Amino acid sequence: MFRSLMTKLKAGVSAFDFGSRGRRMSAIPSVTVAINTLIRTYGRTVVARSRHLANNNPYAQSAKEVFVSALVGDGIKPSSLVEDPDDREALQEAWLESTDELDADGLTDYYGLQQLVASEMFEAGECFVRIRPRRVQDGLLVPMQLQLIPSEMLPYEHNVAPTARGNRVEMGIEFNGIGQRVAYHFLTNHPGDHHVIKVTSAHTVRVPASEVLHLFKPVRVGQTRGIPHTLSSLVSLAMLDMYD
Repeated sequence: MFRSLMTKLKAGVSAFDFGSRGRRMSAIPSVTVAINTLIRTYGRTVVARSRHLANNNPYAQSAKEVFVSALVGDGIKPSSLVEDPDDREALQEAWLESTDELDADGLTDYYGLQQLVASEMFEAGECFVRIRPRRVQDGLLVPMQLQLIPSEMLPYEHNVAPTARGNRVEMGIEFNGIGQRVAYHFLTNHPGDHHVIKVTSAHTVRVPASEVLHLFKPVRVGQTRGIPHTLSSLVSLAMLDMYD
């Protein structure tokens, strides 16, 4: 009896209970799927539902406000490290004046852009910022502006196999042969805008990666696109919403 008990104990120590195929674990998936495959398959639907809850569910709205406040607050304000006090003051004044001109859409200032980026990261898990050089004739203090581009403008279905030179496109992002991002293929119009001609992945514009900032928090190795920060709570929020 003692030997039989020891044999069972040793067998239990060498196994993972969570890896068993018994009835208790049958409802939990046991198939490994790449994170980019999940994003490619469900990304559009997940983002749409996340945005709906963020706009209509008071719990999600409150969580977004807390997230934005914690991430950027009143705005992340840079300070010059130039040692000369006169040059530092001049640079700081130039910066303060240019913050009102940085928004390419002319809706807010630099700190308002930060809040919009944080809001997009909460709802969609990512946000794109396109650096738009301007002409001197445009009259800006600094000939450059920032254009925010939402997640929906980079189509998940735009995927192209590697070309002769080794470049491939995965969910709208073009990579070279060694995995570096070289360009983004943005839609020319928002796919949800019903007042324009229906847009497909063919209606895209190629923007060099050097002109684009892709802001997202990767949660797995090799992840290409962002996922909503509310992803793990979406089902519970939706059920609570229906219950209310």
